[in-house]
Amino acid sequence: MQVRTDLSASSQERRRRHAREDATKRILVSLVGSALAVDGERLCASGRGTAEEAYARQVALYIAHTTLGFSYTEAGRLFGRDRTTAAHACRRVEEQREIERVDQFVDRLERAACQASLGSGRA
Repeated sequence: MQVRTDLSASSQERRRRHAREDATKRILVSLVGSALAVDGERLCASGRGTAEEAYARQVALYIAHTTLGFSYTEAGRLFGRDRTTAAHACRRVEEQREIERVDQFVDRLERAACQASLGSGRA
């Protein structure tokens, strides 16, 4: 019976992880997509897309990793990307934050993502 309990606990943990990922993805797609006027479906689409779509995805990956605590692997998985792509996105956004208006914009998105994440009970 111990094996069945362990499998059940593992299954429950997997379901919780998927639920957290789904909620986070919805929050980030809505938040970043709205802020940068990018359609959520395009944010999650395979392929690079337009420069605007790629930038929006990079910001979403950055927030997932730096603000919401997802690993590069987990953040990448949210948007169908590899961990190295998520790491690259974080580096790019971090470099852009040297520009004050970008830093302020990303800061507002980070605060909104935290609030939305706490409100959804997923933080």
